[in-house]
Amino acid sequence: KTPPFILFHTKENMRETLTINTSSSSSSQRLLRSNPSSSKNTIERGGFGALMMDVGDDAGERLLETPKNDDDDDERNTTRKNKKSFNNAHSKKLLILLFLSVFALVVLSFKAGYDTEKQDELALPLPKWAADLVFSSAKKRVDGSGSFSDNKSYKKRDLKDTHGKSDPLQSFNWREGFENNNWDYDERVRNMARWKHAPANGGEKFTVCFKEGEKFNFFGAYNFINTGLKKPGMCVKNVKLNANVDDPSCDVRMFRNQHVPEVRPKTNPKQVDIFFTHESPSMYSPEMKDEKFRNSFDYVADYEKTSGLWFPFAVPVFEMKEDFPLFTIPRKERIPGVAWLARDCLSNRAETLRKISDAYPVFSVGNCANNVNANSFPESVMEAPRNRETSFQEPLSNFMFYFAVENVGVSCPEYVTEKIYYALSRGSIPIYIGWEGVNELLPGRDSWIDLRNYATPQQLAKRLREIAESDEEWEKMHKWRYENPNAWPKLFQKAIRQQTEDSKNALCALLQNGESGKRRKAGKEPKLCERQTKIFGQDLKIDGQEGFGAFKRDDIDEAHLGTNSLTDKDVGVGGKMHAWEKHLKKTCDTDNSCFKFIN
Repeated sequence: KTPPFILFHTKENMRETLTINTSSSSSSQRLLRSNPSSSKNTIERGGFGALMMDVGDDAGERLLETPKNDDDDDERNTTRKNKKSFNNAHSKKLLILLFLSVFALVVLSFKAGYDTEKQDELALPLPKWAADLVFSSAKKRVDGSGSFSDNKSYKKRDLKDTHGKSDPLQSFNWREGFENNNWDYDERVRNMARWKHAPANGGEKFTVCFKEGEKFNFFGAYNFINTGLKKPGMCVKNVKLNANVDDPSCDVRMFRNQHVPEVRPKTNPKQVDIFFTHESPSMYSPEMKDEKFRNSFDYVADYEKTSGLWFPFAVPVFEMKEDFPLFTIPRKERIPGVAWLARDCLSNRAETLRKISDAYPVFSVGNCANNVNANSFPESVMEAPRNRETSFQEPLSNFMFYFAVENVGVSCPEYVTEKIYYALSRGSIPIYIGWEGVNELLPGRDSWIDLRNYATPQQLAKRLREIAESDEEWEKMHKWRYENPNAWPKLFQKAIRQQTEDSKNALCALLQNGESGKRRKAGKEPKLCERQTKIFGQDLKIDGQEGFGAFKRDDIDEAHLGTNSLTDKDVGVGGKMHAWEKHLKKTCDTDNSCFKFIN
């Protein structure tokens, strides 16, 4: 990043002009501080300059003038020169001190969170006058494909909604405010004899090895894995992204579901093996129901809060702040329909959504049961790599509602993925299947719609239309985002923090402390989804919904999913959802307010 350029200039009247130009970060995607009129901020100050002014050394001497000889003149001139010399040197020192102080403040402000790339390193609030010295710019998608471009086109996003409400996360110190799940990690402990797991190869730090590291590309866990675990730091001295399983230098070995070698003996008994899975054992990780398989690893990394390495799918603080302008899009500027973006065409959830499309407009914009024009949604959203730069947040924010039901289509304790969290972050009200305790992991009961509460699709459609046509109902569903984050459910706060901070905190806490009440060994039996869930009066069963397990590869899965395309029996005529035109008409082409209910 180009560092701030600070220039001091002292005028004849000894006033000071402080000019700070901050160049925009080429990798930034969000605006944290903005000046509405200019990217240059000039502050002229008097007062402090007076401390450095020469007040006239001979003023008092002229008042008490006495006869003087040449020797007196010489002595007086020498004294005056020494005084001026001292004052000039003192002024220079004060200028240097002021320069260093402001420069340190600017650097600190970058560390404090006002720079987009470093904001999560330290959450230290600054006074407004100091914060105004720092600027960032958000890069905007500029090419027609919907992918991010590298040119120099930028867009500033407002940090307030239409009612003038600002984002409480902008001034919230998440390090102090959110409970730390990894509080028991003490990085000061260097005596490895006190660690539950010491490096297998000796020393004070670990070498972490990923088996096919590029395959650790889970939706909703990009920051946790790629900006945390895949980079050295803290108790990790080295990371190998594509290591061989028999590499003796590995202290910690990472494996993920669908990419586990059937033979993987440890080269050192002190090695720590961690199995990553982002799916429920009732869905894509059936091997987790096998005790022998679980015991072949030391720990499991998944969505359960008591797993060895907990990675929830909550949206990190800095992404929630980036999404805030999307969250604040008014009701009338969104399409009053239910959006769905999916590629896993498993019949449970698809059939549920088809029933909804009987009574309310549905926009299936993904590869599964697509019912919108192919040119109406960026193809890159489905085809691009799984990272934040190819975010689908902006295009999906056009819709009031989002069908966030999990893959398996039934109630699954603790299995809460990015589907519902991303919808909440962008302001699209999620439609979901809950379970007892789910509200601990979500902002609150009024922030989402539980399908279990509606006996028929018509009852659900009535509620959706109430929200779609009422500012009061809409604002009630979005109230949570304007509250103090400390008022959010504690487990929801924990999940956000776990995704926001460097995930090596979690890894190092695990290696230092081992199994505890909140971190279980891999051998413990996981929580399973309910075998069936009643939706719209019908029992949705999990049977037949299971996917593939640890030893199958993605390309094989994708080929199989392609043959699982929906049939007429699954989702209606032609294997598609009912067209949204059944319930809406488009009266103009200016914006989303053109979509009107037919009756």
